[in-house]
Amino acid sequence: MTHDLVREITTMSRSERAAILFEEIITNDRPELADHIFAADFSWPQFDLHGPDGVRTWVRAFRTAFPDMEDHVVEQVEQGDLVVTRVRCEGTQTGAFRGLPPSGKRACFTAIGIDRFGDDDMIVERSAWLDIVDLMRQLGHTTLEVPAVDRP
Repeated sequence: MTHDLVREITTMSRSERAAILFEEIITNDRPELADHIFAADFSWPQFDLHGPDGVRTWVRAFRTAFPDMEDHVVEQVEQGDLVVTRVRCEGTQTGAFRGLPPSGKRACFTAIGIDRFGDDDMIVERSAWLDIVDLMRQLGHTTLEVPAVDRP
């Protein structure tokens, strides 16, 4: 399936390409696909991450915290060079995440990703948002240590 999917990516819409991050790279632990979705000069300013390797850094940290994470695209809006994706995320927190120590509890939360595409239909910039307070409630956390920006 790897070679078939890589071939298919070149003919996918921008929305379909953005969904690959969630439904393949994160859910199916396919970090190698980042090279086919994210531009070499990709930037994720929130976390000071760059290029496909920056995406892999984020995914590795996310999957370390939630090794059974499943992301499912719920809704997407595509306009011009932007794709906004609403994702349902569900997983068990067994590792630290964004200042939250491991809880061993399962959570289901919504995240929003905003991706900007370049002329070559590769993602060049991303921002992501989630309701950290709702996530904390589900995981049983009552305090948050705010991590430095340089950590995914």
